[in-house]
Amino acid sequence: MASAFGSRLRRLREAKKLTLQQVADAVGCTKAYIWELEMKEGQRPSAERVYALAKVLGVTVEDLMEDQPREVPAASPEDVQFFREYAGMTDEDKQIYRDTLELVFRKRSKGES
Repeated sequence: MASAFGSRLRRLREAKKLTLQQVADAVGCTKAYIWELEMKEGQRPSAERVYALAKVLGVTVEDLMEDQPREVPAASPEDVQFFREYAGMTDEDKQIYRDTLELVFRKRSKGES
């Protein structure tokens, strides 16, 4: 019987159309280990392994570990438009935006304007 973690792992892996072997190769373990994580109750992967799994699956560690999905607020039309434009950017331009936002958030956390 699969745990909640195992069920989420399998669902996310299948949504990405990845095989057990592809995930195993990407995180540096065996196909059998990934199968055990998905199918057996009581499996407890290391923090490093959970991080690697989340990265391969394109989700956060929190998303992979949480029993209940987070509430996502409805997006405003402006937010939807911004995301459409962002999604169309090159990877380089996206990284520039992320780096800029990180600087803004760091300044706010320090109480700067």
